[in-house]
Amino acid sequence: HEARQVTLVRAVEEADTEPHILSADDRLYATRSAVELARWQSADTKEAFTPSLFLQKRAEQLLLKLGERHPALSRVTSPFAWRLWLAAALPLVALLTGVMVDRVTNPHRVDLLSAPLLLILLWNLVVYLWLLVWGVTAWVQKTPYRPWRWAWRGHTPPPGTLKLPPPLAQAMAQFAAQWWRLSAPLMQATLARAIHLSAALFALGAIGSLVLRGLFTQYRAGWESTFLNAEQVYALLDWLFAPAMALFSLPGFSLNDVQALRNTASASPDTGAQWVVLYSATLTLWVVLPRLALAAMAWGKEHRLRQHLPLDLNQPYFRQLTAGLDGAATAWVQVFPYSFALNGAHQQGLVKMAQSLWGDNAQV
Repeated sequence: HEARQVTLVRAVEEADTEPHILSADDRLYATRSAVELARWQSADTKEAFTPSLFLQKRAEQLLLKLGERHPALSRVTSPFAWRLWLAAALPLVALLTGVMVDRVTNPHRVDLLSAPLLLILLWNLVVYLWLLVWGVTAWVQKTPYRPWRWAWRGHTPPPGTLKLPPPLAQAMAQFAAQWWRLSAPLMQATLARAIHLSAALFALGAIGSLVLRGLFTQYRAGWESTFLNAEQVYALLDWLFAPAMALFSLPGFSLNDVQALRNTASASPDTGAQWVVLYSATLTLWVVLPRLALAAMAWGKEHRLRQHLPLDLNQPYFRQLTAGLDGAATAWVQVFPYSFALNGAHQQGLVKMAQSLWGDNAQV
C-alpha cells in the first residue's frame, strides 16, 4: 500500500511539469511535514530514519491534498479489492465443482477408467510439466520465473480517471503503467497461490464426494472399453496406482482381478471400497499434496512482496527528493569522455546536470 502511494505521487509529479496539479508550495510543505513526521515516528518506534519512511510520509501528505481537491481520486489511491476477493472465491468454487464432478457417472459404480478422475490426473501432470519447462527456461535465460505472467500482460487506467482533469488523468495513466510493472510479481504470486489451492481443493472435493457417497451407497467396481483389453487396462492401472500403493502400503490387484471386473453386474459389491481407496490415495499423492506445496511456496512469495515490495530508490526522482536528508548517500557519477577534452565550463555543466538528475549531493 505504501509503495502504491509513493508510485502514484511520483506519476503525478512527473506528469505535472507546469505545475497545474500540485503547486511548488504544496510540494515544499509536504516535504517539510514528511521530514518531521518521519522523525517523530522514528523516535516513537526507536527505528532509524530512512529515506523510504520519508517518501511514505510525503506521499501521504500530497495524497491528502489531492483527495481534497479531486474526490474521484480516492478510487485510484485504494488497492483493487476485487482481485483479493477473486483469489479467495476461486478455491471455494473449485471445491464445490470437485464435489459435483463424479456425479456425472453412475452413482452406484466405481469406474476403473473414470474419465473425470483420469482427466484430473492428466491435467495436473501437464501443468507440472509446464511449470518445469518454465523453470528451466527461466534458469537458462536468467530471467524472472513468472509462468503466470500472461494474466497481466496489459494495463488499463484505473477506474474513475475519466472524471479527473486531463493533466491528472494523464498522470493516472502513467501511474497505471508504472504500478503494473512494479506489482506484476505480487499479482502473479497471488494468482499462482489461488490456482494451486483451487486445484488441490478441486481434487479434495472429488475425493470427499466419492468417499462420503460411499457411506450411503454400495459401490460396484468395473470397467468397459471398446479398444482396450484387460492386459492394457491392468498395465495402465498398475502404473497409475503403483506410487500410492507403495507409499501408503495399500493392497494391490492382479490381472485376473481386472479381468473379472470387466462385467460390473457380476462383480462382487465388496470390490468397490478397494478402488475408492486407490483413487483417493492416488489423487492425494499426485494432485493434492503437490498443489498444496506449490500454493504454500506461492503464498510465501506473496507474503514477502506484500511486506516489502521492492521500489528502486536510486532512480533520479527519488534521489532528488532524498538528497537533502540527513545521512543521504552521495550519488557518485562517473563520466568517461571519448575523443573529447573537458574544460572547466564543461565540468561545471556536468555537475549541474548530475545534481538536477540525482540531487544536490551528486558528485562527478
